[in-house]
Amino acid sequence: MNATEATKAQESRPRGRPRGTQTRLLHEHAGHLGRHHFAFLRALLDGVELEQAWTRYLAFSGGPSDRRHFVSRLRQVVEAIEHAGARRACMVELAVALPALSALPDFVPTRGARRAPLSQTATAFTATAAPSLDDWRSAQCGASGIDEDFYTQAEWVDLYGEAFGHAPPASASASMPALALSATAHAHLAETAHPEVNPRLTSAQRRAVIDALATLERVLAREARLDDETGFWLGAGLPRELARVGVQSLGDLVRYINLQGFRWHRTVSRLGAVRATRLVAWLVPIAQQGDQALLDSALRPESDLARLRQRDLARAPVTDLAALAGGTDPLMPVAVPVMDMALPDALSGRDGLFRSPDTNVWGAQTDVQAIQQWLSRYQGQTRRDYARIAERFYRWCLQVRRTALSSLQEPDIQAYQAFVSAPPADWVQPRKVRREDAAWRPFRGPLGRNSQRHEFAVLGGLFAAMHDKGYLRANAMSGLGRTLGLVKPSIDVRRSLNEAQWSFAMVVLRERPDTPARRRLQLLLDLASTTGLRLSELATTRMKGLRQELVDGESAWLLDVIGKGGKLRTVMVFDDIKALMEQHHADMDAARVGFEDAVERVQVPNSRPTTAAGERMASGDQEADAVASTGGALQDALRAEHLQAWRPLIGILRRPPPRRDLDARGVPFVDREQPSQADRYGALERSAIYRLLRRFFTDVANAAATREGAPPAAEFLKASTHWLRHTFANEAIKQMQPQVLQSLLGHSDLRVTSVYVKAQAADLVRGMRALPRKR
Repeated sequence: MNATEATKAQESRPRGRPRGTQTRLLHEHAGHLGRHHFAFLRALLDGVELEQAWTRYLAFSGGPSDRRHFVSRLRQVVEAIEHAGARRACMVELAVALPALSALPDFVPTRGARRAPLSQTATAFTATAAPSLDDWRSAQCGASGIDEDFYTQAEWVDLYGEAFGHAPPASASASMPALALSATAHAHLAETAHPEVNPRLTSAQRRAVIDALATLERVLAREARLDDETGFWLGAGLPRELARVGVQSLGDLVRYINLQGFRWHRTVSRLGAVRATRLVAWLVPIAQQGDQALLDSALRPESDLARLRQRDLARAPVTDLAALAGGTDPLMPVAVPVMDMALPDALSGRDGLFRSPDTNVWGAQTDVQAIQQWLSRYQGQTRRDYARIAERFYRWCLQVRRTALSSLQEPDIQAYQAFVSAPPADWVQPRKVRREDAAWRPFRGPLGRNSQRHEFAVLGGLFAAMHDKGYLRANAMSGLGRTLGLVKPSIDVRRSLNEAQWSFAMVVLRERPDTPARRRLQLLLDLASTTGLRLSELATTRMKGLRQELVDGESAWLLDVIGKGGKLRTVMVFDDIKALMEQHHADMDAARVGFEDAVERVQVPNSRPTTAAGERMASGDQEADAVASTGGALQDALRAEHLQAWRPLIGILRRPPPRRDLDARGVPFVDREQPSQADRYGALERSAIYRLLRRFFTDVANAAATREGAPPAAEFLKASTHWLRHTFANEAIKQMQPQVLQSLLGHSDLRVTSVYVKAQAADLVRGMRALPRKR
């Protein structure tokens, strides 16, 4: 072929992809023909809207939610069936099904493809005189290349009747039973469909098309298996994104979802919640058939499962662990807290080896009662942390050492350190779950040195209190810190931001648009770095603690803070930061957030969120009672003062979304009536403040990584709320005496504050350089 002929041939070729490319794309991007493809086509034949059918059967595989995409997928599926059916010698079924599918209102054939309209095909069935069954069967076998025994005699008779609308001549079909062609039942959608299903098809023709599709499904489709690669069934780039998190097959995907839980899609790029829900629904029967079912934690949110388990635990009787003494199941029901279980005297501590014979001041008769008395000293996050450590240690005593806590000796404590350094697999949970979850385990993994140090410091406090209160006559934990190699290190004061790092962070902050969120972040950074407030203090301190006083003839804003251990201290707030507070509160008013009368919870210092009734006790005055006992303008004025006094330093800027709940049957629903704020006055929670700062410092790290001359990005990735406290202390120690800094930081011991007094590295280098050296 010369160049001129080649050019003409190229010009005569239709534009676009060659015919069959879409079919190859179907195989490459959507995998094998599955039963969901045929269910999609049957739904369309039943008159179901295209978008509804696609959403029900094919949306899990991916692609845009656009009608053009739906039409394209329909065409791809039909062409894939046409090509696959031709390879498998299903010409008779194709001859019946394809014209009906091509006549669907939404079907758009590939450019250049020609297919006879349904009207012409139907006319071909009846334009000539009906042949005999034998003649018609011979013609069909010759056209499709199949043998006559491909169908039974009864099936040929049924096919003939569907093609011509009547049975073959009596001589050919006498006494032949009218059996169904397909063994696959046609599943109809429950949704409403068109009242007239493709009016150009008679009932006999439609039945023939449905049975032809059923036969094609039986021959061409196959069920998805867990060892299939994700690319066989999923498209639109999802297999590539799943491969980035280590998922190659459907079995990998099931295991990954079970590991990550209900929100698993958040770890996969470009995958939203809606498509993830559809994908999981498609995976459920595949996983069950492969004996690798999806867990409840993958199918429902943890909050829903927690409510269900709390309801079940409330109805369940107290568990009896008497079998523990006999050495049964090594990890008996973790869903029930070990503190709530019934124990035999041998394990309860009533007859503990080191129980004091005298009456103790707690009045405790068992180890559990002693632990609970010790925990009652603490509140808030400290109590929750200590309770978690005490519970897993007590569970280890019962289920590993098979002894009461009050009978432990020094070798037992050393054995526990070895245990936490390498806990067995059945004591470790692969991911973080709620305490009520059946998958909960006492450990997330082996404890490092710092975690061990904290663990044994808490347990040392427990044993010391038991000994001091007369419950134990000997303390197995006494003096074991050095023996276990867990001496507490000093505070790392280097975990702070130097002047260059702080300046760069402020540059990144000022580059953000001037919004309420940016102004709140500015307030948070300035307040924490100039007062040294802890995270809990930032969340619980109220405006009622702020007052103005004259100091050396100048006005100053002072803030009373209730800190760790309930100690009251006073810090100074600069005028510009006070202005930022006022602007932040104006932003809250503009957003119409803050006080919510329906919310009872109030975050107060050193405790869990209390109720509105307990709020008055925490306030230390009777202002709320005064508001309730007056009327008219005075009541309005007092109420306004009360709301202003209880305003948080750092508050919310938008109303939280409604909370989920469960009805009596355990079905989740969104409760729009239930208040969703965490605090009655709109205070931002501790965790929200922490995440806000962590996100900001991550953004600063990203900026530092791309700008020449910026500080190292790695340091910003480590920064947190406590870094701001260290930043304040490192700067303040240069200007004031350690005793003053101790008061500002709320330290109980001057030795803790003295760590900031140590010589700076720069001062050390200058001094060494000035030191005369001997030659």
